[in-house]
Amino acid sequence: MNGPLRLRRLTARDLPALQELLEADPGYTMRVTGEAPQPNAAADLLVGRPPGLPPDQKVVLGAFGEDGLVAVIDVLRGWPNPVSVHIGLLQVRASGKRQGVGRRAHDLLLARVADWTEVTTLRAAIVGSNAAEAEPFWAALGYQPTGEPTRYQAGATTTDATVWTRSVHSKNPAPSTAQFPRRTR
Repeated sequence: MNGPLRLRRLTARDLPALQELLEADPGYTMRVTGEAPQPNAAADLLVGRPPGLPPDQKVVLGAFGEDGLVAVIDVLRGWPNPVSVHIGLLQVRASGKRQGVGRRAHDLLLARVADWTEVTTLRAAIVGSNAAEAEPFWAALGYQPTGEPTRYQAGATTTDATVWTRSVHSKNPAPSTAQFPRRTR
């Protein structure tokens, strides 16, 4: 998965490939919800959004390489405020992890978001039960925790979630040796 990637909006015709990507890494869903990926996970990802967010502000992007869909990025433009983009999910195909695919997909997202002149901040929520996997990745991209963890409930999982942010225009990602806040349970 070292070849070039291209990013495009996913549609209903991409549901089989998206569902396969989600099911190929059940560890993520198990950590975040306590359950295996559901048969309708791809369809739910394409349409699910916070109450009040217009449908055109929900964008699910696919990163495609030589082997097809290699990563998915769920983006909420203008949420929770007009100057933010919330990344609800950035998931890499299990076989592409630790090969730079996530970083390259994020770089493509940055290029797209640069055209959204109102946006100054990127944000992601890191769920406590997935923190060991997620925190090093987001820290290496220049994200930093912004506050105290809040309660998080999904499926059988009850844990906490912490919002991490970075400037859209940041040129200096944090070093990969960043220190993380201690988690309390």
